[in-house]
Amino acid sequence: MTGVNDASWGAVGVGIFLIAVVFGIGLYVRYRQNEAARLDHDVDLAVKLRTIAGQDPVRAAAIDEFETAIYERLFYASTVGPRARGAAWALLGAVLAAFGALWVRDGGGVITDVVHYGLAAVAAGFALTFLVFLGLTLYAATSMPRISFADSYSDEPESSTD
Repeated sequence: MTGVNDASWGAVGVGIFLIAVVFGIGLYVRYRQNEAARLDHDVDLAVKLRTIAGQDPVRAAAIDEFETAIYERLFYASTVGPRARGAAWALLGAVLAAFGALWVRDGGGVITDVVHYGLAAVAAGFALTFLVFLGLTLYAATSMPRISFADSYSDEPESSTD
């Protein structure tokens, strides 16, 4: 009776995981890089809407809100986005190097040992880089200034009364 080797199913699972990680990170980075094109489109739209609105204060206020949202996204795309993409690339490097280190492990000899430990060191370096970029991303996301024009909507300036 022929049986299926359990180790081969584990290898298939690792292969599927590896493919999913590569495609997932690639799609995430592509999505984030397309943010600049979407921002350019929204800026052009805001300019066109501003010319259409003319002197109408209600439409101008709506366009101001739209532009504020664009500025927030622009700040995010310029500060948080690159760090998040760096973390994604470092994660991909760590996963691929770890996979390579585990794959080479089964060989025998000095050269395979050198390659195995070299890839393990590269995987550790990428993992450390991932953690650094993840920390920078979280710091940039939490310390990002919030844009608010709530004070500009008040009719009367604040006055101190004693």
